[in-house]
Amino acid sequence: MFSGRAIIWAGLVVSALLVSAPATRAQPFPSARPTVRLPDDPASGTFSLPTDGLMAPVQPVPPRTAYQPPRDAGSPYEPDPLPSGTVIPTPQSKKRNVKYLPRYATTTYTQDSVKLADGTERILFTGGIIINVSGEDGDQTTEFATDEAVMWVRNKTQDEKDGFVTAGDGRTEVEVYLSGNVIVRTTQGGKGKAPITRTLRAAQVYYDATQNRAIALRADLEMALPSVPDAFHLRGEEVRRLDLENWEILTGSSNASKLPSDPGLRLDSERFTLSQRRLVRRNIFGIPYRDTRTGEPVEGLEQIVTGTNVVTRLGGVPVFYLPKMRFDATDPLGPVTGLGFSQNRIFGTQFYSSFDIYELLALRAPPGHNWRLNLDYLSRRGPAGGTDYTYRIPSTEPGEYPVAGLIKLYGIQDDGLDILGGPRGIEPTQPSFRGRALWRHQQEVMEGMYFQGQFAYLSDKNFLEQYYKNEFDMGPNQETFAYLTWQRQNYGATALLQDRLNRQWVSETNWLPRVDGHLLGQTFLDDLFVYSARASAGYAQARPTEAAPFALLPTDRRVDTGRFDLWQELSVPFALGPVKLAPYGVLDLTEYTSDVNGNEIGRVYGGGGTRASLPFSRLYGDVSSELLNLRGLNHKIVFGANYLYARSNEPYTRFPMLDRLNDDAVDQSYRNLRPIQSQVLPGPDGLALMNSPVFDPQQYAIRRLVESRTDTLDNMNVLQVDARQRFQTKRGYPGMEHTVDFLTFDVSASYFPDAKRDNFGHQFSFLEYGTVWNLGDRTSVVSNGWFEPYEGGSRYWNAGMYVNRTDRTNVYLGYRQTDPINSKAVVLSMGYQMSPRYYMNLGASYDFGLQQALSNSFTLTRTGADLTVSLGFTYNAFVNNFGFQFLVVPNLASALGGRFAGTPVSNQQFSGRR
Repeated sequence: MFSGRAIIWAGLVVSALLVSAPATRAQPFPSARPTVRLPDDPASGTFSLPTDGLMAPVQPVPPRTAYQPPRDAGSPYEPDPLPSGTVIPTPQSKKRNVKYLPRYATTTYTQDSVKLADGTERILFTGGIIINVSGEDGDQTTEFATDEAVMWVRNKTQDEKDGFVTAGDGRTEVEVYLSGNVIVRTTQGGKGKAPITRTLRAAQVYYDATQNRAIALRADLEMALPSVPDAFHLRGEEVRRLDLENWEILTGSSNASKLPSDPGLRLDSERFTLSQRRLVRRNIFGIPYRDTRTGEPVEGLEQIVTGTNVVTRLGGVPVFYLPKMRFDATDPLGPVTGLGFSQNRIFGTQFYSSFDIYELLALRAPPGHNWRLNLDYLSRRGPAGGTDYTYRIPSTEPGEYPVAGLIKLYGIQDDGLDILGGPRGIEPTQPSFRGRALWRHQQEVMEGMYFQGQFAYLSDKNFLEQYYKNEFDMGPNQETFAYLTWQRQNYGATALLQDRLNRQWVSETNWLPRVDGHLLGQTFLDDLFVYSARASAGYAQARPTEAAPFALLPTDRRVDTGRFDLWQELSVPFALGPVKLAPYGVLDLTEYTSDVNGNEIGRVYGGGGTRASLPFSRLYGDVSSELLNLRGLNHKIVFGANYLYARSNEPYTRFPMLDRLNDDAVDQSYRNLRPIQSQVLPGPDGLALMNSPVFDPQQYAIRRLVESRTDTLDNMNVLQVDARQRFQTKRGYPGMEHTVDFLTFDVSASYFPDAKRDNFGHQFSFLEYGTVWNLGDRTSVVSNGWFEPYEGGSRYWNAGMYVNRTDRTNVYLGYRQTDPINSKAVVLSMGYQMSPRYYMNLGASYDFGLQQALSNSFTLTRTGADLTVSLGFTYNAFVNNFGFQFLVVPNLASALGGRFAGTPVSNQQFSGRR
């Protein structure tokens, strides 16, 4: 039988466990708690908790005298009673300060207090009042603002002038009924924590401050989160606060908009729940993050919103439905991250859509991870779909290293024809199902060591150019490689493993593998000599294109070879008065196990020369002009020269071109156009473009002294000279002047003493200039030119003006002339901020030499409260394609990533994917 004392002890244990347990799973790590010591003789049935001014005394508990069966002390299932003096943890109580303030400055509130029969004090407030309830530690503050209120207070412990103080242990009870323009604002976040503010606006509210429960009618719950630029709103006919961390919204909607009264994008649901949880952060594999210094798990705060029968609406129009949705309030976009519509000749009618997969699967994305689902339809091609996955993990602790990467998958059932422009005409698609796969990854392996890797797969030659035009023209090659670099001070090493994967239509070199090392600018003998060297060793498989158009260069041959190279330079820099001289010598030793004819061969390349520079400057302090915005003028000029005489025991034509000179897009254009130049441009200029060695990429690199390509080195005797000038002045407010380049003007030229061997019989080449005239900080006139001073040589120059303003207005108007292709183009690009919401972008170019419009585009963009809508038109004369685009993107998409983020419609031109 249990004794009365045992029952009391058991009751104390159960009570202590109940009050010490967390209210929800949101508190996995209990905080420090005060302790209560049991009396040595609890048989009396009375005891008190130490209050320290914070806790009220516990009422006496009468002893249990009822008969209890005796207890078997040896039973393994019933633990022995706690011995006298056992310490039991109890939750720490908090003091709450309650104060009254008038709501309106012109009137004061009235207060009517009545004592009820059960001891409850009922207080009626009219005339507008603010009731402020704050914790002693400042962790949470709640403020009630209402026109009328009724408050019930039981066990009020201490009166004050403008309010009272509650013990906070649950025995002082406060309930409030509020009516008339009710606002309840709660701020959480103590010292060192990012504050989270919740604001509840409603017609009527009942609030139990003791239990942190509330019911609000026709209410709007607004949350200001540190990571979201616009406040997140949950609005419903009835909003219930279930406890300190959980809310329920019936017949509600959610949005995150700068205009919450009329959001352009919202989610509607018959029932939303909001749960705030503090939990251990875990990665995608479920492994908890830990503090590297303490080894303790890392906590994080999440705001989880769960909805049933959720409808996504754009401008009030339903566009998507999910039976259940679960997402973090810090990412309130919902699953739809972008919608687009286009119409053009190449793809027909096009519908583009993008969704957040983590939200579709009701999963919480790891920090820094984004996963998008792309579903498209192109009427002239077929259905298409894919996914984009990006991840970025910064280093936050010592010993951690940043990691970043992306994954792209996209496929389409293509039953149409490729229209690529130029003389290629229309090409049939091969195969019918086309697509791509791409994975890029980079990370710092250890201090000073970095890894970069890429896996790329394309179904056919034209897919990337047809569907990802900008990436094809401007992006990196779609190669498959693994690249490791290590750098320490002025020396380092690299390792490369690269293989051509299903890209028979490009010329590429497989390195299986290649290892390089370098030492740069190493001085010795009291800095008398400066030594630099680089060495490489690798096994290469040169693989020219196996599909038309085929390779044109004689060194672009299919060869398997080992290559071992050592390049060295030794210089002796010194000053001869104001002239800086640096005589130098170079030596390159290379061994090929197989040349273009399959023979083993070695090469010795060496030479010597001198680099020189002479600076001048003069200050014209009395120069002043309001018209030209000049306050003094400082003219700086540096004359430079580089002379090199080098010889090679073997011509470059004997070696396979392993180090590529051009990227894939430029190389393909060269192979496409050079064989048909005489058809595109009839006459001697077209024949020169097709046959002249002036336009051979390797000979151009040799004449330019491009020494970083081991296979492209040959005999050379050249003097390069240049003059680089800066005219600088002071601009800005008095006392805040800054130095700017008012005018820059650079010129350079190359002189070939052995012109017949080195420069096609012409003494001079590469006559170039470049100038920028900064009329103001935001207005510039620019011009550049490059001329070969002989018949049939290249001649190019351009001139134009840039204007940009702080209101995002920018204009460029220029003229560009290129010979011998007889191109004389006028280019206009303009962006104009019509109003805070509307932005216009216009682009146009017309070639008077070819007598046709090159491209034209017009885009109108409206940036709303939470959506950006773009409407655009494009015309491209090369493919005779007129396009129309319509794009809707949530404003948060730019911050959260996605294929539509930060992509103007005008940049899409005539391609489907960007």
